[in-house]
Amino acid sequence: MRPRHVLCVSVQGHGHVHPTLDLVGELVGRGHRVSYLTGRMFAEDVESAGARLVPYTSVFDEVHVPDVVDQDEAETRMHLLHLRENLAILRAAQAAFDGAPPDALLYDVFPFIAGRLLADSWRRPAVRLSPIFASNEHYSTYESLWRANGFRHAADVEGFRPAMREVLAEFGHGSVSIREFWNRIEDLNIVFIPRSFQIAAPTFDDRFAFVGPANPPRASGTGWNPPDDKRPVLLVSLGNMYNEHPDFFRRCAWSLADTEWRVVLVIGQFLDPATLGPLPPNVEAHPWLPFADVLPHTSVFVTQGTTGAIMESLRHGCPLLVAPHFAPEARPTADRAVELGLGHRLPEDASAPAVADAVRRLAGDDGVRRRVAAMRRDIDESGGARRAADAVEAYLARERSGVRSPEPARKYHL
Repeated sequence: MRPRHVLCVSVQGHGHVHPTLDLVGELVGRGHRVSYLTGRMFAEDVESAGARLVPYTSVFDEVHVPDVVDQDEAETRMHLLHLRENLAILRAAQAAFDGAPPDALLYDVFPFIAGRLLADSWRRPAVRLSPIFASNEHYSTYESLWRANGFRHAADVEGFRPAMREVLAEFGHGSVSIREFWNRIEDLNIVFIPRSFQIAAPTFDDRFAFVGPANPPRASGTGWNPPDDKRPVLLVSLGNMYNEHPDFFRRCAWSLADTEWRVVLVIGQFLDPATLGPLPPNVEAHPWLPFADVLPHTSVFVTQGTTGAIMESLRHGCPLLVAPHFAPEARPTADRAVELGLGHRLPEDASAPAVADAVRRLAGDDGVRRRVAAMRRDIDESGGARRAADAVEAYLARERSGVRSPEPARKYHL
């Protein structure tokens, strides 16, 4: 097909930008021009994939989400923050492209409000990109995440409805209900997990391409070296946001003190290493490490259970010990991993001896290892960036020719 100008839109977040970069690189390699709207912190990653960065300023630059979640009226505040972030993305896209809109729009699941409104106003085909569970008429990842936080559907939140209605009216959708707009499904959805991990997978038809997780950008000079003595490695991370829990990291550090294990703590940017105090000689702490450097040598991964962390662990064949109690948005994926037998759950009140016992039990669980190996094969066989690009090109070709699949032709995977 002839080259197109494709705009990719993503919220500023590692778990949202990184899964898309292989697809971007594949599209660029096929001759398409790709612009990528996201935060400046991803400029190097975006440009390495061959795209042109179009930056926006995230409202979350000035907001610490765990603090908001603990405030009064957290439900309304979080929904309004989501809308404000979408508007920041939408206005940046309008400023950059209203005079010459791109030929097609790929948008991440988080800024779907911006993506959907831009596609409608520009009259351009749109593809939704999901680094988390996909949503359809039978299952909603949004509602799963809201329930994990104790929130209601955005359409039912009194303090959110007027602001959302105002935005819909501005773009000519005044007669569309918030719930109807929220639940709209694109004719093509690229999902960066294997189909076998998706909740309610048999209900997802051929509008959904489950292509598996992408390879993360390679980092250099991290200063971490794998053990040269065959010692098992325990990797512990609570991600980038909900990591201010020094007691938890201390328990993990001392759980396997002076044992055959090497314990690698990735404590994040918000936690001062000094708060951990002295650590055993077989324990090391880092503000950040690329998982791709550590997981090939890891026997057990303790994680809050976000999709990106789980997919990266499974991609390397590493069993999961999930601790989602610090990060509510991690609960649906953590629960799914345990449901599929890909790991165990770490109790919220686990003492240091209990952590050690949980690590050793998981490391010795042959059933988990077999299921993790099977999921790793599913990931390898999902098709990755090449299958995703094939789907995007085929969809754009149909859109250009005006050919649409009739409703009865949709196939459900049983």
